[in-house]
Amino acid sequence: MEVGKCGVCGSWRRGDLFPSENKREDGTMRYENFVCARCQRDVREWREIERALDEYEKRRRKLQAGA
Repeated sequence: MEVGKCGVCGSWRRGDLFPSENKREDGTMRYENFVCARCQRDVREWREIERALDEYEKRRRKLQAGA
C-alpha cells in the first residue's frame, strides 16, 4: 500500500493504485488511479449488499411465479 490522494474521496490516505483504463500506444496500461483503503472497503461492502439484494429479488420472483 502507498500513501496518496484518493481519487474517490479526495483525502490523503494509504491505498492501492489501479489501472486507469487509458491504454498507451504499446497496449500497456498506466497505474494512476489511486483509491484509499477506506473507499475500497466501502465499495466491497456495497457490492455485497447489491449481490444479496439481486439474489433476494431472483428468489422472490421464482416464488411468485410458482404460486
